[in-house]
Amino acid sequence: MKLSTHYYILSLSVQKCMLFEGFRDNLIDIQNTNFPFNSFIDVDGPVDESVRDTQLREFFRQTDQHFNVYFDQDPLRLVIVGEMKNLSVFESLLTHRDALIGLVRGSFILTSPQDLGKIVWPLIKNVMAGTTDIALCDLAGAASANNVVFGIDAVGLSAEIKTGLTLYVEEDYQVKGSIRKENQKLVRSNLVDINEVIDDVVDLVIEKVLQMDGNVIFMNNGSLSKFERIALIFSN
Repeated sequence: MKLSTHYYILSLSVQKCMLFEGFRDNLIDIQNTNFPFNSFIDVDGPVDESVRDTQLREFFRQTDQHFNVYFDQDPLRLVIVGEMKNLSVFESLLTHRDALIGLVRGSFILTSPQDLGKIVWPLIKNVMAGTTDIALCDLAGAASANNVVFGIDAVGLSAEIKTGLTLYVEEDYQVKGSIRKENQKLVRSNLVDINEVIDDVVDLVIEKVLQMDGNVIFMNNGSLSKFERIALIFSN
């Protein structure tokens, strides 16, 4: 399963578990019949520790079942956040362990989706990222061999027809618009009909590269200024 800028975050606690859908550092708090999933554990009552551990495992087992409803419909990668004990117990029960990107330790139940996105996104980015100096050397070599295109329009077109892809993109680069299905042409937001879905074209290109079994490397802002903030290496 390819790593993507579109992913799930599952926030665990003994009080309740919450599910978010992430797009880079932007999170959507999923709220319906399955989440948030409130706990049946009485954390204040005088309960034997072994009983409480059994209750916690059962609560997290049910949480995993609730998560599977979403994963089975849309199998995205997963980040789990929570206190260390909760992370350990839930990871041992997780059905789709191959979907797990990583764990973030801490209590985040009271953290806003905006702040949680900023906490988790660096983990996603670091997993996908390469070393800036090495990446720039690779770009320079590809440019000498005429194996690189740059700029959102050229990159968007080449991502559809080239192979052996490595995409380099500045981490905060976004272009509002869409990709028309009939000709795969990029359309900027000021040219898009108001009835069309406005998206982030950069994220769409990233997803396309990943679908083509390519790699994505996020770069520091300003490091790709010579390449109009986005570049694509391809094989001949």
